Amino acid sequence: MARLLIVSPPLHFEQHLRRSFQPPLNLLYLYAYISFRGHEVVLLECASVDETVTAIISRSPDFVGIPLYYASLENAFAIVTRTRQRSPDIRMIAGGPCLTMEPERMMREGGFDFGVMGEGEETLHDLLSSAPNADVWSSIKGLVFRVDGELIVNPTRPPIASLDALPFLDFSVVDNDYYFSFQQKMGIPPTVFLNSSRGCSFRCSYCCTPVLWPGPVRRYSPQRMIDEIRFQLERFPGSEIGFCDDSFFSDRNWLKEFLRLVKPLSIKFQCIGRADHLTPAIIGELVDSGLTYIAFGVETGNSSRQARLHKNLDLAKLVATMKELSRYRVKTKCFFMLGFPDETIEEIAETINLAVALKRLGMNFFSIFPVTLYPGTELAGQFPTSHFQCGLDAHLPEIIRDHLEISQADQDRLDSRFNELLTQRQMVDVVSLAWEKVERAETVSAKELQHLINKTEPQSSAPVVTGSHQEK
Repeated sequence: MARLLIVSPPLHFEQHLRRSFQPPLNLLYLYAYISFRGHEVVLLECASVDETVTAIISRSPDFVGIPLYYASLENAFAIVTRTRQRSPDIRMIAGGPCLTMEPERMMREGGFDFGVMGEGEETLHDLLSSAPNADVWSSIKGLVFRVDGELIVNPTRPPIASLDALPFLDFSVVDNDYYFSFQQKMGIPPTVFLNSSRGCSFRCSYCCTPVLWPGPVRRYSPQRMIDEIRFQLERFPGSEIGFCDDSFFSDRNWLKEFLRLVKPLSIKFQCIGRADHLTPAIIGELVDSGLTYIAFGVETGNSSRQARLHKNLDLAKLVATMKELSRYRVKTKCFFMLGFPDETIEEIAETINLAVALKRLGMNFFSIFPVTLYPGTELAGQFPTSHFQCGLDAHLPEIIRDHLEISQADQDRLDSRFNELLTQRQMVDVVSLAWEKVERAETVSAKELQHLINKTEPQSSAPVVTGSHQEK
């Protein structure tokens, strides 16, 4: 069987190279399946590109698999380039969201030998088990490969029918002491993260999930989840369980059965979901079963924008849910986005002020991000990409929160367009102000935002857009 090294590339935010506060969950699912099928697999986590390349060379695997995410894309490409310079015979495999959404560009710019689109378990196993010839590769669904310099993109592979057939995760292959210590520094209790499903029942226009998981939601059965929770807590007693899937509450029947089974375990758990899926009765059942934390994607405080994004979050129910969760002292976090391509100053103010209202109701944590148009999403197809040419999008949240220095080259690019209203530099100022306002629970007016924008003079004038106007 083949020897595979799966690399988790370090995140790149300007000068800072860093790992996340949670293990690379998608890679752990891949590791579990590929090792279960008999291949020799190592999962490698390093804090720098040089450290990663040195580790790859020392292990001399047959294949190196690298997931491509926009926040670590530069480092992933650098790992491939530097590895090839020292050991050109190692075959490089790309996977992850970027490869799935832009296979030709990622293969071309990254210099990979193979690409695995979509759900990777079965496609990767077939590749590792195959004879090294194009006739065999052409029969592997979900595979991208090269023949004499020509890029071949095979048909996509159907999703795995039964998630229950997948093996349990093996967290012993990552540095759990590091992650638990990192979580403690962030005020997060030691947490074992799992998925209870794949996909999402909603099709928000800005989101990658409809592209990555185009079919219906698939769930592990409630009993299968209970079995894995028991398995993991035997290894990490006292830990909480964190569910990372997109919409934990969307299937009422599944949720009811899961809560019935999990309550006797007396565990604590965290999850992500839609606030308008919750009622006082469901919240009470969740709390009785061990719920300690919920994260909500809110995105915008404008109801019309909610509809245009196909999210259709009921903002009144969001407010009611926040009140109820605060009553139970459940910790909450909400995510917001600013800078949609045609967003007005008034809309931006609405979103900030909704976040302020939720903060006053007891919202514990929040994140405010500039909008990023991901290739392949519906939103990216609606607007010209020239508005998003700067290339700083993945770095902006860290610049804003950590006040990192920006290189001169990036300073120059900050004057390029962010959207129809703002330059990148103005977007940084607006999002920075939004963080400050929400942290202090102070509302903002459109006039105050306009004044802030006018203070930052772009090199080329930016049109000021107020009030409603049509999408292009």
